[in-house]
Order: sequence, then C-alpha cells, then structure tokens
Amino acid sequence: MSEKHSVLVVEDEPNVQETLAAVLTIVGFKTYRAGNVDEALNVLERERVDAVSLDVRMPDPKGLERDGFTLLKYLRSVPVYAGVPVLLFTGVELSPEEDELARDLRAKVFYKPQLYSAIIDELNRRLAKTG
Repeated sequence: MSEKHSVLVVEDEPNVQETLAAVLTIVGFKTYRAGNVDEALNVLERERVDAVSLDVRMPDPKGLERDGFTLLKYLRSVPVYAGVPVLLFTGVELSPEEDELARDLRAKVFYKPQLYSAIIDELNRRLAKTG
C-alpha cells in the first residue's frame, strides 16, 4: 500500500474496537476509533476517512435508536462519503431485510468472530478499486 489509507472503526465493544484498530494499524492503515454514531460523526467532520468498519448493533447515548445502518445510510447520502467502502462487522445475524439493505447500500457483511485477515483483504480490495 503506497499511500496510507485511513479506516474508521466504529465499534461499541472496547476490546473488539481496540484489537481491530491495532491490527489495521500494524498492517499499515491509519485508524480512527468511535464507540457510537455520535463519535463516528465527530471523526467524519474532522478527518479524511477512506473506509469504515461499522458495527451494526450499538447503544445510542441519545436514545434515538441510531445504529450502524443509520450511519451507513448517512454515509451513502453524503457525496464525499457515498463511495467509501463500508464493512459491516456484527455479532448478530442480520434479518433478510437488513441483509438486503446492506447489499443495496454496498456494504460487505462480516460476522464476529471473523479472521482479521479476511477484513484486511476486503479493505485492500475495495480501496484498490477506489484509487
């Protein structure tokens, strides 16, 4: 990877967030971390992000029931992020409707536990396509 790509890791489980961010950093990605939708939006306002690893089920501190799909829809609606690769990383099986929504919004789904090498390979594949 010639240019260091950045990945936003949005994950409410601290151990998973820390481990995934550390692994991505070791293999050459610049990483940003967020534990919920608000923290992710704050990072997106301040930093250039090339890809997002996004947990589906997260608590919403504001009680608005926002989750990973809420953030994914937002990303796809904003021109600067519309083409950013998004990997959904979830510990709960998606419903058929959620699975279809993930496909429609061009997000690849990975289930926990997942080999980090598969996530890294997918990020590299998708980032190679975006230039």
